[in-house]
Amino acid sequence: MRDTLVHFLHRAHASVQVEVGAGLFPDHSQSRPADILLQNWNLGRPVALDISVVSPLNPSTLAEAGATFGAVLEATESRKHQANDEKCSALGWVSTPLAVDSYGAWGKEATLFLAQVAARLSIHKSLPKSQASFDLFSNLSICLIRANARAILRRV
Repeated sequence: MRDTLVHFLHRAHASVQVEVGAGLFPDHSQSRPADILLQNWNLGRPVALDISVVSPLNPSTLAEAGATFGAVLEATESRKHQANDEKCSALGWVSTPLAVDSYGAWGKEATLFLAQVAARLSIHKSLPKSQASFDLFSNLSICLIRANARAILRRV
């Protein structure tokens, strides 16, 4: 998933770094708040993307997931903000969690971010925005399907 998103970010002419943050904090923690770091993305500020794939069938969140669509994604985004906002702010980064459930539903922040990627991609590749969005989400969906298949095969 991460590598596919990096590929599309490169195609959108974004300055991308992968797995950034370990050892940058005063307490010398190995925390890595950025699966992907984008330089000059959000009004010239770097954006730290933290990708999370979650299952709505997790026993600890099943009741909440059954009651409200997207509740698990919202909880994941909130948890990621609690874990990373302070660290990212200290480095001058904007923390953006990208949460997706194992069935392919994206969190609100992820959806907004991916729409920005599609918009930039459409500009730089002279594509209609709908085509850029389709290409981006199709490729990310294929990555998710493959990861789900690998998880199932490991249990067989």
